[in-house]
Amino acid sequence: MNYKYDVVNYDKNIPATIMYLNLSSDTHKTELQWHREPELVYVIEGNTECLCNGDSTNVSPGDFILFNSEDVHLVRPVSGESSKLLCINFSFEYIRMFCKSIDSVVFDIERYAGVKKEIIEILNEIAAIDTEGDYSSLVLISLINKIYYILLSKCMCFRRSANTLTAPKRDFSYAKTAIAYINENFKREIPLDEISSVVNLSPSYFSKYFKNVTQVSFSEYLANLRLENAVQDMLNNNATVSAAAMENGFANVKSFITQCKKVYNCTPAQYKKRITKRASI
Repeated sequence: MNYKYDVVNYDKNIPATIMYLNLSSDTHKTELQWHREPELVYVIEGNTECLCNGDSTNVSPGDFILFNSEDVHLVRPVSGESSKLLCINFSFEYIRMFCKSIDSVVFDIERYAGVKKEIIEILNEIAAIDTEGDYSSLVLISLINKIYYILLSKCMCFRRSANTLTAPKRDFSYAKTAIAYINENFKREIPLDEISSVVNLSPSYFSKYFKNVTQVSFSEYLANLRLENAVQDMLNNNATVSAAAMENGFANVKSFITQCKKVYNCTPAQYKKRITKRASI
């Protein structure tokens, strides 16, 4: 898992990265990410929780959410459900050919009535395309360009504009630094004093700030990150419960089991059995 600034790579033929994801709430997601490219997430099936800059929104099937450049975001199915998603990362450099000031731009979908409906109609077409077809890229290029046209002609506004409501509500620079540090060091003990000093905030202020951004406490975020990596070691590397706990920062096996029961309502061994059985069906 990568909690640092993400680099998005593009298909040489299509001016965007298009991904189809099938997610399950059984694979609990802690991951917060951000990248330079705006990202559109369209929900095909299943109710989906989308966290953006500290605010949580549930997105229903047939609807989408747009994350602007550098937005700190997270996408996961609501508890007990699965989601099928279409994710599109737009190319900054491609947009720059038509908008030289793209670095100072954000897109506000609510700026004009009817824009969301227009984009949803295009997304439905994209979702229906057989991507294995010999000439599917021709249709995808056309549809992606339609979305670019709508965003640039109807949704564009400047970050520092006095009359825009799209300016960030919070400063996320501290969160980005903290998450990157946690990602690099979660396999060892990270005291609150240490992580707060990394971002030059007092421990008490950092605790409140971090929970405001991620919606969980620092200790819970760290425990969930360790849990996800530990269970992945069991699933992908056939690690024992003890080895997975020790290799991923848990103080002991008991704390690993306790966190697993808290998140997944079962022990690590039971979780592995459940996921393995589902994969074999």
